[in-house]
Amino acid sequence: MGTEIRKIQSTDRPQVRDLADRLTEGVAPWRKTSDVAQAVRSWIDDSSSSDFDGVALVAIDDNEQVIGFVSLSTITHFAGELDAYIGELVVAHEAEGRGVGTDLVAAAEHQATLDGRRCITLTTGAANGRALHFYRRLGYRDEDIKLTKVLSS
Repeated sequence: MGTEIRKIQSTDRPQVRDLADRLTEGVAPWRKTSDVAQAVRSWIDDSSSSDFDGVALVAIDDNEQVIGFVSLSTITHFAGELDAYIGELVVAHEAEGRGVGTDLVAAAEHQATLDGRRCITLTTGAANGRALHFYRRLGYRDEDIKLTKVLSS
């Protein structure tokens, strides 16, 4: 089964939005699930819109179905360097293990290189062991650690 990586088209948006709930996996257990789900749908909507200030790519299978999505924008590192930033990366459950995520990340890295970026960054949930393993396998390394304490109300 072949996979094509291309820029998102307006007709892809509903299928991309259907993948949004996969982005709730690995979120800290103290976060409200419904709020997280609403936030990730908003991220998907924003980064797949024609107004997005970045690049949104989809993975398409042989049946012309969207099986993955990645968004790429920029973020300024606290030291001042403008880095490429992977905002969302999601692969359909049925397409896992077929290299779709790897292909999407490679396409994002290629675009970042074309854009003149020296570094590419991303964030993922600390509890998302599968994603952490995937990114580390691709050469991504921990740079900053965000710590949270839940305060009693």
